Amino acid sequence: MKKGKRRSESSGSVSAATRATTLSRAIKEDIIRGALRPKEWLRIDVMRERYGAGASPLREALNRLSAQGLVEQKDQRGFAVADINQDHVDELVFTRCRLNEIMLPAVLERGDSVWEERVVLAHYHLSKTPPFMSDGRVNDDYLMRHREFHMSILTPCGSRWLLELSEKLFDWTERYQNLALRGDIVGSRDVASEHNELVKAVLARDAAKAISLLNEHVRTTGRLARAAEQRVMAE
Repeated sequence: MKKGKRRSESSGSVSAATRATTLSRAIKEDIIRGALRPKEWLRIDVMRERYGAGASPLREALNRLSAQGLVEQKDQRGFAVADINQDHVDELVFTRCRLNEIMLPAVLERGDSVWEERVVLAHYHLSKTPPFMSDGRVNDDYLMRHREFHMSILTPCGSRWLLELSEKLFDWTERYQNLALRGDIVGSRDVASEHNELVKAVLARDAAKAISLLNEHVRTTGRLARAAEQRVMAE
C-alpha cells in the first residue's frame, strides 16, 4: 500500500512538472513573439483562462521564466513580462559579437561535409520561406527557419555551453526583432543578401570575413531593436 502511494505521489509530481514545462514553453514563445508585451502584468486568473491551466503549474512556469530573465517578479504584486531597454540591446549585441569571434574559428576548423550540407539545406529552407504573411503579420515559420539557419552554422563549435548560451541570446534577439518587425522600422534592409554572403564566407572557411559579416548582421538587428524599444516606450 505504501509503495503504491509513493508511486502515485511520484507520478503526480512528474505530471505537475510536465505541465509546468509545457506552460513555460508556451508563455516563453508568446513573450518572444510579442503576443505578451513588455511590462504586461501576468495575472494568474487571466493566465489560467488564456492557457487553460491551474494556478500552481502557472506559478511554477512563471518562476522558471523569471530565472531566465523573461519575466519579472514584482515582490508580492505578482509577475510581469520583463521590460526592454537600450542597455539590454547594447549588452546583447556586444555579447553575441564576442561569442561569434570565439565560436566561428572553431566552427570552420571542426565543421565537416555533413555540417556543410546542413548549413546549405537550412539556408535553402530559409530562403524559400517568406518573412511575412499575406495579412502583414510576421511568419512564424520564417522565424523558426531563421533560428535553425543561424544555429546550424554554430553547431560544430565544440562546446555545448556556448551553444546553450547562443540559444538563450537568440531568444532575446528574436524578442526585439519581433517588436521591430511589427512596424515600418525594417526599412530597406536586405536580410536575404546578408544571409547569402554569410553562407559563402562560411563555406569558403574564411573566418575573418564570416565573423565580420555575422557581427554586422547582429549589429544591424541591434539598431532595429533600439528603434523598436523607442517606439514601445512611446506607446
